[in-house]
Amino acid sequence: MKILCSGNPMNETITFDINLSVVGNPIIDIFVDDRKLDSTKFTIPLDFGKHNLRIIHSGKTNQTPENFVKINSVTIDGVNIRDILYTDSFNIPEYPEPWATQQQEQGIELEERVLGQTELTFNCEWCLPFTSPFFEFVMKHV
Repeated sequence: MKILCSGNPMNETITFDINLSVVGNPIIDIFVDDRKLDSTKFTIPLDFGKHNLRIIHSGKTNQTPENFVKINSVTIDGVNIRDILYTDSFNIPEYPEPWATQQQEQGIELEERVLGQTELTFNCEWCLPFTSPFFEFVMKHV
């Protein structure tokens, strides 16, 4: 972790390493805030404050049921944050039709936001809110 101070605001450069297992041919887009990244390993400067790591899984249809993404690990600045993924991340699934309607008709309530889910079986947006300085974020979870 390299902390930079160039006047105001303060910022740091953070290194991410996201390990995914992919089945089929899903479309996977990774963002930090609104910045789209081209790789699962990247270094990015961030202002001190609130941020959001997002993985968008798309491309799954009724004709491609095998498309699947599993987040095996997220390592930030050399720290594997596995336990934080289970407590702080959430997934907003896009349930397929007609399956979703059938489930609701049977009285099954589908979750709008699934906490700690790292297996992305539906098209979805997976999110991990975090803060910078990153070491302070990790220390709050120890």
